[in-house]
Amino acid sequence: MPAVQSAEKVQEVLRSIRRLRPLPANTTALISEIDNPESSTRSVSRLVALDQALTAYVLQVANSAYLGYPSNCTTVKDAIVRLGFKQVRSLALSLTASGPLSQRLAGYRLGNHGLWSHSLAIACAAHWLAGVFHYPDPEEAYSAGLLHDIGKLILDQFVLADYEKIMAIIQSEDIPMWQVEEELYGMDHANVGGRIAEYWGFPAVLSDAIQFHHAPHQSKVRPKLTAIINLANGIAAEENKNLIHISQNRDILPSALSLLGIDLLGVEKIYARLPEAMVAYQSRQLSL
Repeated sequence: MPAVQSAEKVQEVLRSIRRLRPLPANTTALISEIDNPESSTRSVSRLVALDQALTAYVLQVANSAYLGYPSNCTTVKDAIVRLGFKQVRSLALSLTASGPLSQRLAGYRLGNHGLWSHSLAIACAAHWLAGVFHYPDPEEAYSAGLLHDIGKLILDQFVLADYEKIMAIIQSEDIPMWQVEEELYGMDHANVGGRIAEYWGFPAVLSDAIQFHHAPHQSKVRPKLTAIINLANGIAAEENKNLIHISQNRDILPSALSLLGIDLLGVEKIYARLPEAMVAYQSRQLSL
């Protein structure tokens, strides 16, 4: 694609991002408060209580079998103490993202809830992998995994318009979808997603992990987290489950393995444990 045409496409994509609705004020305020080192259970619970749906969701998760507590929480404050600030932030982001991520994406051939189901699978895998690789904040990995493909919300309209051209490029050049996006639009859905995260005021660690999950070596904030999201996307995505060998999986990049200090044999061992590990997260995937 000529440079001028590519630059025009980039600007068109960026204009689409700027037309997005901002995050709800309550969600923005809650994330900021949780990230404030001087925040308190009282200040966080006051913000959670302003959102009826989030209040119900926080109480639901706090009382779920997933946590295994013998008694139920009846107040938001008790639920937040039980869950911790980081998980409350994950729940707030999940609730906010569930609507957009549940919509049908015709360009990507994803039906209703298709992207949401994929995102939940990657989030749970990322949370588990954070433990495997001793990443200190599994909830951060969960949030990054849940939001890693938000860029598809913007690029879907472009992919739909160019679908036949995209399929022809994939067939002729034998490259994955995200590389075709770069070729046609000057940025892939990961890059677009990172820019959406910045526009919505997400913490830099999340926007960075989203933006570079197909290029972990370019991560500027926490490369290990970005590598975890890349690996989670590779091993937990439904479309990769029928591959004969993990080496066929082009979503798992060598740079991610290098950052995690693992080789393909190690990935095979992790992949073999994935189904059992994911069972433990089924109760976390509560209906929103």
